[in-house]
Amino acid sequence: MTNNQPKNKAVLYCRVSSKEQEEAGYSLPSQEKLLKEYADRKGFDIAKIFLIAESASGAKQRKVFSEMIKFTEKNKVANILCEKVDRLTRNLKDALAVNDWLEEKPERQVHFVKTNLVIHKGAKSDEKFRWDIEIVLAKKYIANLSEEIRKGQKEKIAQGWLPTKPPLGYKTVGEKGRRTQVIDETVAPRIRQMFEWYATSNYTLSRLESELYKIGLRTRSGKKLGISRIHLLLSEPFYYGKIRWNNDIYQGKQEPLISKDTFNGVQNILKRKMKNPHFTKHNSLFKAKINCEHCGGMLTWELQKGHFYGHCNNHGEYRACPKKTYIREEKVEEQLIGFFETIAPKNNAVLEVIEDIIRQENAQIILERETQITRLSGLLASIRKQKDKYFEAKINEKAPLEFCERKIAECVEEESSLESALVLASDKSDEYQQLRLVIHELAYKSKEIYEKATIDEKRLLFTQIFTNIVQDGLRIKPNYTLAAEYLATNMPKLNRDYERAKSHTTKGKEVVFATSSPVLCVGQDSNLRSP
Repeated sequence: MTNNQPKNKAVLYCRVSSKEQEEAGYSLPSQEKLLKEYADRKGFDIAKIFLIAESASGAKQRKVFSEMIKFTEKNKVANILCEKVDRLTRNLKDALAVNDWLEEKPERQVHFVKTNLVIHKGAKSDEKFRWDIEIVLAKKYIANLSEEIRKGQKEKIAQGWLPTKPPLGYKTVGEKGRRTQVIDETVAPRIRQMFEWYATSNYTLSRLESELYKIGLRTRSGKKLGISRIHLLLSEPFYYGKIRWNNDIYQGKQEPLISKDTFNGVQNILKRKMKNPHFTKHNSLFKAKINCEHCGGMLTWELQKGHFYGHCNNHGEYRACPKKTYIREEKVEEQLIGFFETIAPKNNAVLEVIEDIIRQENAQIILERETQITRLSGLLASIRKQKDKYFEAKINEKAPLEFCERKIAECVEEESSLESALVLASDKSDEYQQLRLVIHELAYKSKEIYEKATIDEKRLLFTQIFTNIVQDGLRIKPNYTLAAEYLATNMPKLNRDYERAKSHTTKGKEVVFATSSPVLCVGQDSNLRSP
């Protein structure tokens, strides 16, 4: 008998299902060494080695198992060498597949090296009985392992941590049993950018896919994020401090990357159909941006002789809008640029004074918010300490189980409420001042930015300044954002005061003007005057 005959050919099947098994001496290299030594003693010619690591999914394991069976049939291999029964199969389906494989040809054998068991079509009844018992025990083992895993996962979630790998933007730290998730600063800024971009309503998922690739956001394996993956990330509550597990939402302890308001806004856009812009080859600047003042219908844009013309689409409250006026895209732009000039500071001197006033006059508001943050942080630390106390009482059986679970639930609810309040206070504390500085600078440079911008950048600028735009015949009426509304109301007077102060100075001397206003912020008047 030569080595080419099926009776002398064998495949090795090695599997490790957990890191714990590797640490206990069941590693793939140790299994492979054991089986090779056995094959050498028995004179088997090794045709192929099949390996399944602990990281392989259930689908991957089934695939490798099926590939092994097909390989033996195609290459006339009569022997499968495996360490133990629970290395080869842990469910009745695979066991039946092995039995069918053995029954097809009498020369086929499965060798379980460590337990000295060889199964084949003509095996004795007690050997087959032992094989059946081993299958049942293996099935029980995997069921018990699954149960223990679920218990561990449930306890991990109750503690506020995700029991599996976190989404992009986070990384896992700590040793076994104490692993937590922290922000991955190398990726997190790009995740925040992804939410900020999509929240503007100016990005489709396909365009977002391209832009994220440009700024370097990749999968953990370095590949491009696909549209479906981006959709999943935008729908992931983990980013604002929650944990989604088996379709239920739990409070997490991870540091949020975004606010809940930002997340909710993104979800509204994901679910929205008509108003979500579609970027095509012939894309109008004002697509999904302007409504008819009379009926509320969205303007439809048509390309005629190289120019876009917009008109009411008659789908509003009134089925036949009497003001179906066509307006050319360039005419809309001209009117909106005029609004930019209305809200712009006269020059850098006016802008610098405004910025300085905002910093000084908002100091008290910022201090109050910082005090609020300190108070909320203290309450949060206290409630977490209480929750840990009830967990210890539950684990050590120092109090009735029902009582502990009820108190833990109360603590989790209070913890969630405090965390939401803390995130909101923290966001406002920083953004209260920063938003106003940015909007003032944007107002000063908006016309310059607009003239050099692409269509997509122009659309983004509109979102920063206007909440929505309406058409009244040939007249365009924008509705300002809160900050832009303040500028539109007060900037003409600020610019006039600056000109007045300038006219009272001697040529060559520095122009200085101040304010007696108690607070210069959105929604309140100011009174700039010359010294």
